[in-house]
Amino acid sequence: MHYGSIIQAGTKGFGRNALVLVGFSILYAIALGVLSIASTSVGTTLVSATDPQWGLLVPYGALLLLQVVVHLVGNLALLNGGLMAAKGQTFTFGQLFSETSQIFNLLGLHVFAAIAILLGLLAFGIPGIYLAVAYWFAAFVLVDRKAAFLDAMAGARQMVTRQWFDVAVLLLVIGTISGVGVLALGVGLFATVPLAVCIGASAYLQLGGST
Repeated sequence: MHYGSIIQAGTKGFGRNALVLVGFSILYAIALGVLSIASTSVGTTLVSATDPQWGLLVPYGALLLLQVVVHLVGNLALLNGGLMAAKGQTFTFGQLFSETSQIFNLLGLHVFAAIAILLGLLAFGIPGIYLAVAYWFAAFVLVDRKAAFLDAMAGARQMVTRQWFDVAVLLLVIGTISGVGVLALGVGLFATVPLAVCIGASAYLQLGGST
């Protein structure tokens, strides 16, 4: 893997679309924050009420479901934006949402990958660590190739296994880039998270993704 070219391509792609990606990240964070506050408030009322507040169960469940939907749609938008940026494209805000039809596919990926990694961690740890790295690019495969989540998981594992240690090092670098945003009271995350996604997309393309 050529770390320099991966980071350079990802950074250039982010730079071309920084306004759209940072703007989306801010709106995404606000939406999740509002939903989280609302669900926490309703949940606290449910727990602390002396008498059962059965009427609050429906809005509470709806708020939790809406959080999941917003999280998945936001993930798809960032992944799609990262891929377009890494391919040298420029795009509008609306184009970020062109892959939202993959929402249930991405949900399946999250659930199955989490279960596989958890079982691997319980099995002496090493299999779980291997899968955590191997499946990191599965979401890019899913969005880029329109693959079913099981095919995306298998494709990512096949792609990564040959260069597992190199990929693990790159993921540490990407994680560090994301973490730098925390130093600015978390505000920097609005830029460093989409930047990290663009670099991840660039790495996916170099590993064997479509061009």
